[in-house]
Amino acid sequence: MADAITLETVRKLIGDGRLKEASEACRKLIEGGGDPEALYLLAVTTGEDGLYSESLTLFEKAVNEFPDRADVFYNFGTVLMKMGKTDEAIACWSWAVELSPGYAEAHFNLGRAYSDGRMWPQALDHYQRVCALRPNNPDAFYNAGNVLFRTGKLDEAKYCFEQAVSIDPGYIQGWINLGLAELRQGHPGASIRALEKALEKDSDNVLAHFNLGQALLLSGRLKEGFAEAEWRRRVEELPFPVSGRSPWEGGDIADKKILLYGEQGQGDVIHFLRYAKILADRGAWVGVYCHEGLAGLAANAEGVEKAASFSDEPPPFDTFAPLMSLPHLLELTETDGIPAAPYITPPPPLSLAGGEDGIRVGLVWAGNPEHDNDINRSAKLDDFRPLLEIEGIGFFSLQVGDAAQEIKTAGLQSLIADLGSGFDDFTDTAAAIQALDLVISVDTAVPHLAGALGKTIWLLLPRVPDWRWSLEGEKTPWYPSMRLFRQQGVRDWRPVIERIRDELTDFARHRGA
Repeated sequence: MADAITLETVRKLIGDGRLKEASEACRKLIEGGGDPEALYLLAVTTGEDGLYSESLTLFEKAVNEFPDRADVFYNFGTVLMKMGKTDEAIACWSWAVELSPGYAEAHFNLGRAYSDGRMWPQALDHYQRVCALRPNNPDAFYNAGNVLFRTGKLDEAKYCFEQAVSIDPGYIQGWINLGLAELRQGHPGASIRALEKALEKDSDNVLAHFNLGQALLLSGRLKEGFAEAEWRRRVEELPFPVSGRSPWEGGDIADKKILLYGEQGQGDVIHFLRYAKILADRGAWVGVYCHEGLAGLAANAEGVEKAASFSDEPPPFDTFAPLMSLPHLLELTETDGIPAAPYITPPPPLSLAGGEDGIRVGLVWAGNPEHDNDINRSAKLDDFRPLLEIEGIGFFSLQVGDAAQEIKTAGLQSLIADLGSGFDDFTDTAAAIQALDLVISVDTAVPHLAGALGKTIWLLLPRVPDWRWSLEGEKTPWYPSMRLFRQQGVRDWRPVIERIRDELTDFARHRGA
């Protein structure tokens, strides 16, 4: 029987997925003093079978036996990656492509490894090599598109996604990401068409539905958009444990205790708190469960009886609903059905030193650095420098986080009073806003707060903003006290600041008249 075992037998067993039999055959060949190829194939089969320690030892021998074999280094790298030895795996795959520059599979794995490490230039280089070597491989174009998307090269990303779905019209994730690229470029119509293509292939695809919701909302189709956005609830876990309670799905809410929770960002919580009063008017007892630092503010929203932070126990409740779901559940999805602002009772204004004889203006130049669109939404304090030259205005920073350090690093302590570094929560921010004449901010939670308080707020928007600000216009139905200042070019704040400087000069002049 042993005499009948050959390397060809082993390769067939591996091809058939019969790994244990292949390993046994390799061991018999090795015991019989067979070809070193048997040792290499045993390294492969043990690696495939999860016997990583043995596989590693065998591969270390195999690379000495076959120092010029690209496939040996490729498969060694695969086992090393499974073991979590990323750097060693990259070294093996890099040597594989050194030995065989046309080794597409090794280039692909290098692209994936570098992507996981957010080493985008290296990842893109290897994915593009696979695109050239395998022009009919949709995965190569899809992954290259992902890297280009993450680095802001949206035109090139779109081309790659278009290639992927052209090669394979059933490539659902390719359609989804093409839709995302179109959306990020401010083309909601094209985004909708791409996402609908994905849904033609998989009508229950959660990501396609959710992203379709974002495109519909940006295009102003609020009823459809909020309905599609409900698909997010199929993939996002509640930020608190719920047992023995059912979610509210709309309908009669009288005499029930409903808990509204903030599963989106802090600005979203403030934005959708306006709907609490509607529930209270319909006879509900309303509690809110939200981010640390927001509970005190939420407790002062109209209709809210009690609020708690995620780190504490939630208020008592019979049923629950995500805050962002309220327009859909309440069937208030037209602009004329938006609950009016202001809707948060402000705290007493903060006592401010400085700016007594002029206009007091609050500034926020950066949002959450973890936001997936922060690179477009946030600015630098230095971008705001032209505003600081205007006479008759006292400037106060509402900025929190690391970006607040820019006041010191830019040497602007004499021109801006740093309030934000002393804030403990959003109630402190609200008190500061109450003491100001105007807030100028990029798109973060502060503009929502200023709008919810009914204070004058000028909002700086990237060329393609968040869905709620739409794509054009200076006004928004969400906050009557808000004025929108839009970029015309990607990440170019200079024209926006120049316009605000002119408007702020007039604002100060008229206030002083």
